[in-house]
Amino acid sequence: MGPVLLQPKIAQCFSRSSFSGKETLYRWVFRCLELAIRKGELEAGFKLPPTRLLAEALGIARNTVKTAYEMLLSEGYIESRVGDGSYVAELPQDLINPGHKSKKARADLPLSEYAQQYISLPPLNSDIRKILQPGIPALRDFPLGQWKRCLSFASSFKALESFPPAGDLKLREQIVDYLLKFRGIEADPEQVLITSGSQQAAFLTAQLLLNKGEKVIVETPGFPGTSGVFSSLGCQIDALNMEEAVSIDSDARLINLTPSRNFPLGHTLSLSQRLKVVQWAEHNNSWVLEDDYDSEFAEGYPVSALLSICESDRVIYTGTFSRSMFPALRLGYMVLPPKLVTVFTRARRYMDGGLSQVVQVAMAEFMGQGFYSRHLKKMRQHYIKQADHMLKQIEKTSLSELALISAPGGMHLVLKLPDCIDDRAMVGELDKRGFGIRALSGYCQQGQSMNGLVIGFCVDKEEVIKPGIEEVASLYKALRDKA
Repeated sequence: MGPVLLQPKIAQCFSRSSFSGKETLYRWVFRCLELAIRKGELEAGFKLPPTRLLAEALGIARNTVKTAYEMLLSEGYIESRVGDGSYVAELPQDLINPGHKSKKARADLPLSEYAQQYISLPPLNSDIRKILQPGIPALRDFPLGQWKRCLSFASSFKALESFPPAGDLKLREQIVDYLLKFRGIEADPEQVLITSGSQQAAFLTAQLLLNKGEKVIVETPGFPGTSGVFSSLGCQIDALNMEEAVSIDSDARLINLTPSRNFPLGHTLSLSQRLKVVQWAEHNNSWVLEDDYDSEFAEGYPVSALLSICESDRVIYTGTFSRSMFPALRLGYMVLPPKLVTVFTRARRYMDGGLSQVVQVAMAEFMGQGFYSRHLKKMRQHYIKQADHMLKQIEKTSLSELALISAPGGMHLVLKLPDCIDDRAMVGELDKRGFGIRALSGYCQQGQSMNGLVIGFCVDKEEVIKPGIEEVASLYKALRDKA
């Protein structure tokens, strides 16, 4: 018997797309025929070859072709006529697409007002580690073996069977114990809501407590990701530095701040200033969203959290494990006033149902075994040593003429650049060389102007600090001499 010949139209269906092995054979047969029908190449009433004939021509099993035909039939592309075979069905004209849509048609996709807000925001920096990048912890000394054991424990059937929207109860209990011991916050586990981090906490807060057009006070300089969340939901942004924000006569509905350790400068609000914030919120029937950023790595004993020094029900506290553990963990928490627990938990249930239970149970075990507190203690000492090493290296270079304007501690330092050097341009050049140093001006908003370098010292290998600082200094000197 000679080779089986197919009709030209059918042969063309399979000639333009060879089987790659990345999909099942029957899916490939289905896709080739479906595409030809959708493109109008196999018109309504066209008779498909018998399954046996097509199988022989393609060198595949007949059952494979039969399965593809059954899929075409079930999706309405073909119809079966008893005793007469399979024919292409009559399809609505808008499904027949003989050509590709124009670029204009593809560009006219309707987007919501919220989507337009996101498009208007500048892109955020990536958390992919680069040289001397701020905000990313050193991972070489992370107790990976202990974490793996906790993950193994969390993978038991007992740990997997529950999925409370507020978060794993044991994790919430561990967080409450930790906050009381290290941050002076007294709370009940029912007040704790597990989140993916500070940005989700800000999103939930804005969505549930703010209306479009209402004003929000944010710090400047400050983290643009949080202010971007408020902007995306249609809030008006009033960006003020901490000295001004506590005394301004504002009708804002919410103030978002890092009172214990401002990002990126590391400054702390005094006790009187923090109390003024709470008084302002109570007087104006407004809210305080306290982001306790970086308090784990404050130099000396960290100042008390704002929530710990007041009994106000206007303060919402947020924290994250991403900086103290590792960025990919994406695990944080909120401490809510009792009257907000129900609405936040219900909204969370509708939003995404909650985060991975496995990760939450593992984190609870990691904290319960004492691994977390020991890890924090070790990393505090490690970061103090690395910061000291970086400052010594800076003193040996031309960077020593720059003022250090950040507070001690934390995970980075900030150097002030002279006005003759554009920090964004300098950081852009450093980025090309593999550095993750940030421009201080990138954290400023609404006309505030600060010019400097935000340099991370949390590195896996301390020996990268010296050559890294030397290269930054070399570029700075070249730009300074050229200015």
